[in-house]
Amino acid sequence: MNLLSNKMNCIVLFSTTNYLDDILPLIFELKKANKISSIVFITTKKKWRNYIIQNVVLYDGIKSVGGKLTCLNKYTNRYLNILYNIFVLRQLFYRKVLSVETKAGIAKSTLLSTALRCNRKYWKGQRILSLIKNIPFKSSVNINKYYWSILGNPGSKEVTIEGYDAVLLTEPLEQYEQSRDVELITDTRIIQVGYTRALSEWKQFIDKNINDYFKWDISTPYFFIPLDLVSEWYRGERCASGDVKLEECLAVLKEYNRDILTVFKPHHKTDLKKVQEIIDSVVYENYVISYLHPLILIKNAKFTLTYSPSSLLVEAHLNGCTTVEYADYDSRYLEHSRGKPIHQDCVDYFVCRDKQQLRQVVKKLVYDGNDVKIKPKGLGEGIPILNSKEIKCRFSWL
Repeated sequence: MNLLSNKMNCIVLFSTTNYLDDILPLIFELKKANKISSIVFITTKKKWRNYIIQNVVLYDGIKSVGGKLTCLNKYTNRYLNILYNIFVLRQLFYRKVLSVETKAGIAKSTLLSTALRCNRKYWKGQRILSLIKNIPFKSSVNINKYYWSILGNPGSKEVTIEGYDAVLLTEPLEQYEQSRDVELITDTRIIQVGYTRALSEWKQFIDKNINDYFKWDISTPYFFIPLDLVSEWYRGERCASGDVKLEECLAVLKEYNRDILTVFKPHHKTDLKKVQEIIDSVVYENYVISYLHPLILIKNAKFTLTYSPSSLLVEAHLNGCTTVEYADYDSRYLEHSRGKPIHQDCVDYFVCRDKQQLRQVVKKLVYDGNDVKIKPKGLGEGIPILNSKEIKCRFSWL
């Protein structure tokens, strides 16, 4: 049988870069396995498309698999948007398409949801819902406990998923349900894909191109600070907000400006204007703001430092980069965690709003090149890193 005849045109629907970070490595594997051919990446807002283009590594990754990036609702005029969206989604109306949706309910518009349902019904297209979340089970449990400690536990609830051919999970179904306190009700297949950000085709793409990206404005040595929210993490927190923690960090870190470069990477929710105000007020020097992919910045960094429980602590840990978290958790959660970080074993130095301790940690990491820890190869029970053969096997039904 001609393998090419089994390929399907594919569209990937996503809202933010977080979802694209999780699904793009899997698209690399499906492309290698000859499961998909033409790929269109469709984001729900124009601003996300512009952000991806700015994030050159993700954009190059899309082009590397022969993909095209576009968006819905390009115009401010409603009627122009209807015509434009029909054009973007046109293949759904006349051929079999595999759609990968990176969030339950992403197809909120009547046009998009109708097009997807009709493609599945009349053209025998297939729909995949991605519920991938690339963090360890314990971290997922802790994040929800933090949320519930502030806003109250809503109690266990049922989540019904219909109209799909497969649902993708990072962890086993039991862990997914336990960490979120939900019962997933669905009549479709559940596929555990493990930690997708470490899939081999994606890592080879990064390793192959990493030196080209560093020909720009980043020199070594440097350390990496992923910028997160500069506000409350959740409304109603009883702790220092992100702007306060960032300012306190920079007040300490500026002491090392002469000896090491700081590389900031904005999150799509980061208020960069406010961040710049903080940087200027501290009189911080020797830094760059980069839109390179976090994995590339992690690989060459002396260490990664966050002022929030960012999931990038997990990625840094997995890639052998020493991690530091400057934290101030809500006291209601600390009673549960007993003073431990949300991402637990992925944090090498957990500094609870102690500037003197932070100063000592950073001094050690900047000047002691031998402080490199041996990292585990996995992320704990239930979250494997699959190889290409295993991925191909799990999608043999396509």
